[in-house]
Formats: sequence, C-alpha cells, structure tokens
Amino acid sequence: MAAFVLLAVIIAALVAISCIPGAEYLYSSLPMILLWGALAVSSAWYIVRRRLYRRGVLFLLHISLLVILTGAVVTHFAGHTDTISVRTGGTVRAGELNITLNDFSIIYYPGTSAPQDFVSELEINGEEQTVSMNNVASVGGYRIFQTSYDADLGGSTLTVTYDPAGTAVTYFGYGLLFLSMVLWLIVRSKGHRTIAAAMIVFSSAAVSAAEPDVLPAEVAEEFGELSVYHNGRIAPLSTLAGDFTRKLTGASGYHGLSDEQVLTGWLFYYDSWKAEPCIAIKDKPTRRELGAGKVALTDFFDAAGYRFEDNKHAEANEKFAIASSAATGSIWKIFPYERADGTVEWLSPVDDMPDDMPVEEWHIARHSLNYIARLVDEQNWAEVSKVITQLANFQARQLGPMLPSRWQTVSERLYLKMALSVVPAIVMLLAGLVFLIFRFRRLTFAALIISLAWVASMIAFNWIASGHAPCSNGEETMQLLALCTLTFTLFLRRRSRSVIPLGLIIASLALIVSSIGHRSPQVTQLMPVLNSPLLSIHVLAVMLAYSLLAIMAMSGILWLAGRRDMLPTARTLLCPAVFLLAAGIFIGAIWANQSWGRYWGWDPKEVWALITMLIYSFPLHDQGALKFFRRDKVFAIFCAAAFLSVLMTYFGVNFILGGLHSYS
Repeated sequence: MAAFVLLAVIIAALVAISCIPGAEYLYSSLPMILLWGALAVSSAWYIVRRRLYRRGVLFLLHISLLVILTGAVVTHFAGHTDTISVRTGGTVRAGELNITLNDFSIIYYPGTSAPQDFVSELEINGEEQTVSMNNVASVGGYRIFQTSYDADLGGSTLTVTYDPAGTAVTYFGYGLLFLSMVLWLIVRSKGHRTIAAAMIVFSSAAVSAAEPDVLPAEVAEEFGELSVYHNGRIAPLSTLAGDFTRKLTGASGYHGLSDEQVLTGWLFYYDSWKAEPCIAIKDKPTRRELGAGKVALTDFFDAAGYRFEDNKHAEANEKFAIASSAATGSIWKIFPYERADGTVEWLSPVDDMPDDMPVEEWHIARHSLNYIARLVDEQNWAEVSKVITQLANFQARQLGPMLPSRWQTVSERLYLKMALSVVPAIVMLLAGLVFLIFRFRRLTFAALIISLAWVASMIAFNWIASGHAPCSNGEETMQLLALCTLTFTLFLRRRSRSVIPLGLIIASLALIVSSIGHRSPQVTQLMPVLNSPLLSIHVLAVMLAYSLLAIMAMSGILWLAGRRDMLPTARTLLCPAVFLLAAGIFIGAIWANQSWGRYWGWDPKEVWALITMLIYSFPLHDQGALKFFRRDKVFAIFCAAAFLSVLMTYFGVNFILGGLHSYS
C-alpha cells in the first residue's frame, strides 16, 4: 500500500507544479527525486512481497518501469548537455569534440519559402557529418543535434549531449516495457489481441434583400482552381477564399454565395462590398459603437474618415485589414517567380517586383488582374475564363511539378468542405442518442459503417492534400480520435448493445470540437521537427488510448444512470487503454530524444499525459492492494471521474497552460 500512497503524492505534486508558472525546476528538485526514489524502493518491495517474479509477464512489466526510472536517474546525474553556436568556417570545442561548421542551409518545400529542414554540414574530429532535424550525428558517445540557426544563415546552433549509459539503460527499459505490454495483452484474452496487433504494427512502422455584386458562380469556381501562396505553402485559391470568408464573416459562404464569389467580389466589386454588412464583430466595445452582429466596411470609419484606434478596437482593425488586403489584391499571391538561387517567391500584383524579373513575367504579374477587372466590368465572361486558363498555364510553366497535382487540389477542397460541416456530426450525435434508447440493430450497424466511412474519407483526403499523416494539430487529432473510436466500436459491437451508440456519441463530439473549435482548418506544411515517422505512431497510440478511455468514461456514466451492460466492457478496455497511452508517451520520448537530445522536457502536456497514465494505473491493481476497485460502483465512479485528467491533458493544457504541445 505504501507504493500507491507515494504514487498518489507524486501525482498531487505533479499537478501542483504544473499549475505554478515558472516552477519547472521543481520537477527535478531534490524532494521530487527523493519521492521517485522512494516509489522505486517501495515498488521493488511490492514486487518481492507479492512474489511477482513467479508471474513472468507481470514481473517483466514492473521491472521495465524500474529500469526506465533507473535510466532517468543515470541521465540526471551522469549525462550532460551543451548548447554551442558556431559560424560557417569556424570551429568550437564541446567535450572531447572539435566541431567545424562547413556550411549551413535551409531546405524549402518545393515552390515555397516554407522551411522543410535545417541542415548543418559539419566536420567532427576530422570526420564529415550531416546534422538536420531528426537526423543526429553520433561520435564517441556524443550526440549532436540541430537546434537553431543565425538570422543571416551564416551560423548554426547545435546541442551536444553525452549520455551513453543513460541512453542504453532507458532504451533497454523501453524495449522491455513494450515487449511486456504486448505479451500481457496476448496472454490475457482474445479480446485484447486486436490492440496487441496494432501495437506490433506501431513497432514496424439566410438571404439579404439586396445582394452585393459577384462573379457568376462558374467563373468564381475557375478562380478557385488557381494556385496561391497561402499560410506558407502552395494551396488552391479556394482554400484562401474559404479562410478569408470564415475570418471575415464567421462562417463559410455568405447568403448562398460561395467562398470564391466572396473573395473575388471584394477584388472586382469593392464599391458594392464595402457597404455590405458582412463583417462579424465580437468584441463588446466595438459592437456598441458599430452595432451588434455584422457590420459593413464603411462602418469602420468615423465622421472624419479615420479608422478606430488600435488599442480600443483590435478586432475591428484586424477585420478592416483583412478586407482591405483582398480589395487591394495584396493577398492574391498567384504569380510565382523563381530567383537565380533557385528559391521561389510568390508575388501579388501590388508587390515590388524583382529587378531581374523578365519583362513578360513582370507585365503578367503587374497587369493580369487589372485586365480581368476590365473584362468583368464588360461582363465578358468567356474572355475572363480564357485569361484564368492562361494564368494557370503561366503557373505551370513557372513551377511545373512543384505545383499540387489535380488530385491533391480536389482532395483539399473536399476535405475542407467535410471538415467544416458540423451537420454530419450532429446527425451522428442524434443517431447515437436515439439508438441508446431504441434498439434498431441493422440501422444502428449501418449508421456505424456510414460514420466510419465518412471520417475515414475525410482523413484520407487531408492526407492526400497535405502529403503527410494528418496528425499535426488539434483539429486533425480530434478527427483521428473519432476514427479510432468508431474503429474500436466496430470490433467491440458484439459485447453490448450500447457500444455502437456510445461510439457514435463520442466520435460526434470529437468531430464537433474539431469543426467549431477551429473554424478555419488549415492544410499546412509540417514544421521541420514534426517531419518524423515517429509523429504518426506517437499520435495514433495516444489517440487510440484516449478513445478507449472515452468509451470507459461513458460506460461509467451509463452504469451510474442505471444502464449496467457496458461496465464489463470498460474493465476489458482498461489494460489496452493504459498500455497504448504508455506506448504513446514513450514513443514520444524516443522522438524527443532524436530531435532535441532529451527524453523528457517537463512540458505541460508531457506532465499531464504522465499524470493520466499514473491515475489509470491504480485500478490495474484490483487483484492486489486495491481490491475495492472490483466493486462496480467504485469502478464506474472512477471511469467517469478519471476522464477529467484526459480532458485536462488534451484541452486544459492547450488553453490554460500552453507549452511546446499546445498546437495539438
């Protein structure tokens, strides 16, 4: 029992420290080290007293945790880390290493100025090495990581670590833990084998009376198929139109008009749109002065013709700037220009054109949209379409294969339409509530399959459009949570008649959060540090765990409400959920060690993921010291209450504590 008391004290200490700004040093303070040491000693005594050495897989599981803790101690006391800066052609010394920077460069995503990787060409003790994000150099027990670079690109900042013993012990512990978890799931029951197999795969790999003037829908649609430089990448202009419209009006489309009609309307029909009350204002001081709800651009000026003061009306001035950027053409970066050094700059018609730009290209970039505006004024739609086609051909000549493929463009447009629509999620939620009360076996199963196909298609479209696994931000991980939940529901549907309704409810809530929590979903390039295969494995493992824990929480709530059929399923899901969460945490630690040279940085989300794993470890010991967890009422209350730690880990950290993981 002493081990569990100490574990509870450690959890309380971690919670307290995470809520104190600037108190990160306390995580590795002497009192915390003593607490972890006392937990290790008491856990060892628990292993001996309970004779776990007679139960092979269970013994291996507990020993692996002690080995990991030992590795952390070795790293803390025996390892050391240096951060060094070196200019191109210069040499610095770090420990026993002489490091010379021969060259530093940034690799950009094709056709953009968005960094894909940072690369340092080094000479370390006479041996040439290349270091980049997620590509570590190892020399004589030292490991060299790319950390940062000088603003003039003439120097690089590197992290040098020396921890051969701690790394070896920790990795050995990770291996033991992963092996023991897989063996435990296989041995325990057939119901766990699907999840065990998944873990093995991880290891392998309203209409206005007077509408503003707009282009015909089909002409605006043609504009949407052009490429534009937006959010640091090449995107369909329809994506820019969607982001612009949602930011300005608070919703997709406007009075039945498409996003493309709204964006092009501000460019070609400015006099009509500036008086249109389409700009959503939320902050109260501005709403009192401008009027509640949506306002027109002309309302942003006082009687003397001045804009509001920035310190009083930040939102109003932000919306003013957004509308103005569309009207002046500054966000229309549709003209790519490849410089002599191979980098590509995307220009709008109002940008300063490069001095070395060929005359023909200069005229196209400077005058094309003006020419189209004249054709629009003449309503010569056939000629407008012809010029749009010529612009598309111009982009293709300039960049060729660097432009997104037709399939990528179509996929992105489909994804954004699906991700922004909250209607399917609401239908899914209502279906789950109805099926929870009424039994329609075939209809319930059909709803599950349709929902699963919808979510899987949406994620697939995003994957095709972005070119990487879609798990790099909060919106995408909530979609992944919905997919994991519906997949588990498909496999668990025979255990209880409540499984499918619960799965539909949980998945729908995740999709609603994804849709309304971030009304402008962006298909973005991966930051260099995220460009690792471990990202997908780490996020998928954690999302699988969260989906199982969500099913357990709903099962506990149903039990407390009088529905007793789901609690046995919740007990079955406990081990897989905890093991998947542990696997996700430690895979994330390996990824961090490959990227930054450290396993653990005590980032708030790391801390709260650890807290969640420790909390859910208590009922795993219901056959030993914590037998009260065998009582259904206790376990049901625990399932419902413990899920608060998951909500804090995912949402609370993002919106309250922040940190490196706040993007997810």
